[in-house]
Amino acid sequence: MRLWIALCLCLPLYALELSIQSGKEEGEKFSILHLRDISPFSCKATNDEFGEARRIECYLPASLKQTFSPIDNTYLKVSAVSSSNGYIITVLPKAKMKLIPIPFNLSKDIQTYQADITTTDHWTVVGYKKTFPLLKPSVPPESAINFPVKLSKDSVPYVGGLDLKGNPIKITRVQDVTDYMEMKKAYVAKDYDKVLDLADNTLKSYPKTVFKNELMLYQIRALHEKEEPEKLLEIAKRFLRDYSADPNVAEVLAYTARAYGKIGQSIDADYFFDRLFDEQSDSVFASLGMVYKAEQLEASGEPKKALSFYQKALASSSDVAIASKAAFRLAQMELDGGNAQKAAQYIDKIASANPNYFDEVRENATQMADTFVNRNDPKTATKITEGLLNKTDKKSPDHQVLLKNLGLQLAKAGKRSEALKRFNEYLSTYKYGDYVEEVRRAKDGLFFDEGDQNSTSEIKKYNDLIERYGDDSVGQKALYKKAQLLVKEKKYKEVLDMESDLYRLESTEYPETDGMITKSAIGLEKEYLKAGKCTEAMKLQTMYRIKLLPQWDSLIFDCAIKTTQYDVAKKIVQPHLKSKSVSERQNWLYRMVKTEFELGEYKQAVKGGEELITLLGVEKNPPLNDIYRIMFDSAQRTGDANAMIRQAKAIETAFGTDFKDIERYTQMVSLGLTRKDEAMVQTYGRKVVALQERTKTFTQSPYIEFTLAQSYQNLNKDKDALNILKTLSTKKLTNEKRSRQQYLIGAIAQKMGRTAEAKAAFNASIKADKNSAWGKLAKDALGLF
Repeated sequence: MRLWIALCLCLPLYALELSIQSGKEEGEKFSILHLRDISPFSCKATNDEFGEARRIECYLPASLKQTFSPIDNTYLKVSAVSSSNGYIITVLPKAKMKLIPIPFNLSKDIQTYQADITTTDHWTVVGYKKTFPLLKPSVPPESAINFPVKLSKDSVPYVGGLDLKGNPIKITRVQDVTDYMEMKKAYVAKDYDKVLDLADNTLKSYPKTVFKNELMLYQIRALHEKEEPEKLLEIAKRFLRDYSADPNVAEVLAYTARAYGKIGQSIDADYFFDRLFDEQSDSVFASLGMVYKAEQLEASGEPKKALSFYQKALASSSDVAIASKAAFRLAQMELDGGNAQKAAQYIDKIASANPNYFDEVRENATQMADTFVNRNDPKTATKITEGLLNKTDKKSPDHQVLLKNLGLQLAKAGKRSEALKRFNEYLSTYKYGDYVEEVRRAKDGLFFDEGDQNSTSEIKKYNDLIERYGDDSVGQKALYKKAQLLVKEKKYKEVLDMESDLYRLESTEYPETDGMITKSAIGLEKEYLKAGKCTEAMKLQTMYRIKLLPQWDSLIFDCAIKTTQYDVAKKIVQPHLKSKSVSERQNWLYRMVKTEFELGEYKQAVKGGEELITLLGVEKNPPLNDIYRIMFDSAQRTGDANAMIRQAKAIETAFGTDFKDIERYTQMVSLGLTRKDEAMVQTYGRKVVALQERTKTFTQSPYIEFTLAQSYQNLNKDKDALNILKTLSTKKLTNEKRSRQQYLIGAIAQKMGRTAEAKAAFNASIKADKNSAWGKLAKDALGLF
């Protein structure tokens, strides 16, 4: 028998306690229901005509104040009812069940014996399918003697480890350190069996070692890698119980949730997934947990939900390995759904950030590359194949296959020079390779494809000549003609890609070379500006010292701001500030203020902002009302309190109460605190509270509630203070913050003469965090009653 799931449900009902465990013996699962009370109570089984228990009822003499929801698992269905005569618990089987009393506590009782039990403080109900687990029930013969068995509490002498000669091994006190370091090395080397052996031996030899949490963590990691979920769960539950504050809890929660999913316990898996996502949302393992959750959903036949979790993992993860795992699975799902274009986007992310990941999923990646080729997207296939090729040893049989495939894919993608390079590499490396003829035919096809005499076929012809004749006169002329054709076709980037080759051409023989490069640079920059590719556009402008007409200034300015080239942005703005058009001056003055603010030139920004506000008074321009926000932020950074007050009102006038300004209102609350202006604190504090309630986004809680409550108390508005503190009861708080909230409620209630409410709040404060300052204050306060 091996334990399958540890304690998965525990329902303490004051003195009564119900708990369910699950197990697995010889491939058959079973469940055990434990019922415990501080006083003995009776349970009775009702059997059918075959002697099988069909109903079990347990009777407790006193009715309980607290009830529990019905329990319904694979083997047992448990319900309860409270009446004036007591409390009745009913257990019904899904298959078979047996009632067993537990009359002895082996940790306390020194002897046991067999006896007919009608009442005891501990009963168990075993639910199973066919064969009764754990032990074989037997009926003693009538002639058997029933006598007590005494259990000795004396322990057996312990010698410790022995060497090959039978002598005790002398281990120094630092051996646990040595074993711990060896274990870590074994984990790096992926020797997971050694990790488990070292961790287990160290824990047994040094039960109080300071590395206990680390040893358990590496056990969990090793079992995770070995895909042994049941053993992992045994250790993970102890770890989560004993080291709930450990920084590696997020990792353990992720592996625990996955392990439950692997053994088919989706409800338990979901519990740990929820804990991971709620309690450890900032950890990279929360993103990994989303991948595991998605895998579980896929296995259970819910691909749409799985897709959603993979997307969340990709969007939220800062870990490139996790993001790659999610992106690759998303690509597979999109391909299966017929959306090759979307799948290619995910592959692009992996290829640009972590191309080595394809090697980790080599078989699936190879199949995916073939699928992209079949879906007429050889370009994406090349990214996968190139990633695989870079991680493949040249002595491996896979190398020549991948090299051949990459050449073919590059050729189909229209990357002829790169395809030619790969074909030549193959022919020189594998002179007698299995695919020599196929590669040669593909290489010749790069230059001798027949077709219509259009620009594409001309480019092919020029590439053929360039390759054949290189730097001699024929090759140079082909290069020049190719550039002319590319400029005509507005393929400016391709012209610039061959810029170094063009500059080697003789200027007298090929006089248009410089002009083609300049025209291509200007044309490509305009394309980048229109497409919002600011980094590329600004790089071109700097490299080629391009000067465009004024109508491009707006796009160039936006790109300068996006790429943080604020000095360039200011130079663009200057000429437009003298425009005769009020509207144009307004727009460019706003841009100047925004630039100065980004540069930290707050005083200049305020000066320009005041000028813009004057112009807005002459000619309204609502899109520029954001200037009031910039003015407020500038005032806040320069410590100009009066300007902050003035601009806060201007923001309200321009935008009303907008959630975008919630942090500004919070800053006004802080300003009120600094100035000891309770009216300001309460005015803006209420705005922040109202905005949060309206949007159900509580970014400023609980700071704003605590601050507002204190302000109310300062003015003896105890009822208002109490009400605002109670709004925190529905919000998620840390234990220390919850303790603070309850203490403050208790203090105010005590002041208002609400003794019962005050006591309840002080108790709640202690329960939330008894070790916090607030919990200790609450304990002291209770002593005053």
